[in-house]
Amino acid sequence: MGTDVTAQEESRTVAAQDVQVFSLGQRAEREGPLAAVPGLGNVVSTFVIAGSSSTRGLRLTITGLSLTTGSPAVVLVQPRQSANQEFNFSDEFAVQIITTASDRILCRIMRLDADGGWGQDLRLDLFIVDSVINP
Repeated sequence: MGTDVTAQEESRTVAAQDVQVFSLGQRAEREGPLAAVPGLGNVVSTFVIAGSSSTRGLRLTITGLSLTTGSPAVVLVQPRQSANQEFNFSDEFAVQIITTASDRILCRIMRLDADGGWGQDLRLDLFIVDSVINP
């Protein structure tokens, strides 16, 4: 029988920072702006500071998004240190997307290398593709 993961998790809400929205495109035959690719939605690049956690798991609600769909085709999340320098942290993390909506994403961060929480100011980088229509 499984363990109740939610009993081992903190929960918090954070706002997305520096949200950048791009329309994917391809070069037309002549110079100029990119031409839109039919069937491919917006691409969103953003990050959040998840911070530290006193428990091994953290349920994180990310707000401040304005996606064109509640079910994006791709949501990639990369955990990293918030300071861009070497601290020799041996921490290892897994991130799972639980639910998505046009204005928020709920994810779970789990520390893999220890049974306890973490002290570093953890950052998550997000790359979201709204929709992809395959022929």
